[in-house]
Amino acid sequence: MRHVLLLLLISLLIASGCSSTRKTTDSATTTIPAGRATEQYSQEDLARAKSLYIQGITAFEMQDFNQALDLLTMSYIIVPDDAGVNYALADAYMFLADFANAIFYAREAIDIDPANKWYHMKLVEIYLRDGQNENAVEALKTAVSYFPRDVDLLALQAGTLTELGRHAESNAVYDRILAITGPQTQLHFQKFRNYTIMDDQAAAVAELEKVAELEPDNPTVLQTLGGMYVESGDIEKALKLYESALEAMPGSPEIRIGLADLYIQQGDWDKATDFISEMISDPGVARPVKNELVQFLVARFMQDSGNELLRRNLSRVVDALVEAYPGDPEAAALAADFYLLTENDLRAIEALENTVRLMPENDAAWRQLMQLYYAESMFDELIAISDEAEMWVPEDAFIRFFIGVAYSARDQNGQAIAWLTLASEAPARPAFKSVVFGVLGDTHQGMENWPDAVAAYDRALSLDPDNSTALNNYAYFMSLRRERLEEAYVMSRRSVELVPDNPSYLDTLGWIYYKKGDYENARKYIASSIDNGGSSATILEHMGDVLDKLGDQNGAREWWEKAFDRDPERTYLLERINGDN
Repeated sequence: MRHVLLLLLISLLIASGCSSTRKTTDSATTTIPAGRATEQYSQEDLARAKSLYIQGITAFEMQDFNQALDLLTMSYIIVPDDAGVNYALADAYMFLADFANAIFYAREAIDIDPANKWYHMKLVEIYLRDGQNENAVEALKTAVSYFPRDVDLLALQAGTLTELGRHAESNAVYDRILAITGPQTQLHFQKFRNYTIMDDQAAAVAELEKVAELEPDNPTVLQTLGGMYVESGDIEKALKLYESALEAMPGSPEIRIGLADLYIQQGDWDKATDFISEMISDPGVARPVKNELVQFLVARFMQDSGNELLRRNLSRVVDALVEAYPGDPEAAALAADFYLLTENDLRAIEALENTVRLMPENDAAWRQLMQLYYAESMFDELIAISDEAEMWVPEDAFIRFFIGVAYSARDQNGQAIAWLTLASEAPARPAFKSVVFGVLGDTHQGMENWPDAVAAYDRALSLDPDNSTALNNYAYFMSLRRERLEEAYVMSRRSVELVPDNPSYLDTLGWIYYKKGDYENARKYIASSIDNGGSSATILEHMGDVLDKLGDQNGAREWWEKAFDRDPERTYLLERINGDN
């Protein structure tokens, strides 16, 4: 449409044969100088030029820029002093990214007819496209000197100055526009943004106050203004603003959030949560607004998770929301998030069960629920929902993994291997796949399927050579089989380097030393394992075995007794304790 209007305008100029001599003046007092003297053309030349010009503009509209350029150049050859033809050539060259020629013809158009502001704006556009920002500013300054009350030009000038980071100059131009147009929301908001970037808080607040006067029912503006009052320490002003706004817009989530945040800023958690609880019970407040408010409060708790008063109050709010909307999946998910944050696993499980029931496509909720079931040793519950989880979240490595370990915990190793194998085939990051293969190796070992265990352990370590659990378990089972002891030793040393205080890892390294006949190092590492909390019957028995090899039979019996007390099913230890070993 812009080029069609241009065609009509320039066609009239060409047809009149006086486009180069017309003068215009600003509507106020500015007089624009006349363009340069130009040659007078015959009617025949004007007709030919007009025809070529129209064809060129048509080609331009069809985006055939090269053809347009050819036709317009032919028109230019006939009437080189026509401003409209020069302007059209500048436009065509600009679209072809030939900025040098575009600038030349745009300047020619202005020189011929300085009273046409569109020619000035075209030159500015070309400069900006070519990255000649300072030249663009100068061109705008010239144009504005001709048209000091032209809002389009002034707005372009202000915006360009803002883009160049000259925010104070930009605001001065916005002031000129406001003097012409009167108060305008967008102009005051642009000044607010500039002052904010300039870090002039007082001036920014003043501009935003003007925006709020113009748009008293804009909750986002009021919330931002209230926040700025709070930042400047004017709590009373912020409180008055929010309370007044809330009377006018009782259903506005932005204002309610702002007011709740203000109470929180003052440390008045009881008032903040009472305020939100009232809204939850208010049937006039939309459900999404209530969810948003609770979500806001949960986010604040994440920033201050040690605040016990907030924890108690928020628990009350979350429970009220779930009670008010037992069928709302978003409310259930919010409750789950909160209870996960507060490490209240049983309440989190309840909320997650509701979430997957109401929103079964929520894959994150399924993963969290599976993980918590496992953490709470709720293996039967985990297994019970395994098929449903696989249906809603198919081919998820994380979910399949926890199903597999749940079956393993129930000694259903066949099912465990099936699910762990599926987990190993699902897309996942290498580090997690390494964990899956490590547990698969443990499960195969438990079924005395050593070749498959070896293959799984090797795969785990190829995916993550620093998988400390796989390194430890692989090394320990090799030591039990008395094979590849040096390789097992290297693996065990690496696992201890990665996690120096892990009692199981220390015991494995000590046991490998035992198998290698280095009993002093064996005693050292197994003792360190016990000092770091190792208390399993196996570790206690190992200490007895080591002391026995070191000739301390009494010490050995004491540790075997401890191992037997820990696990009375180890009846073979009675022979050692009684001295029959």
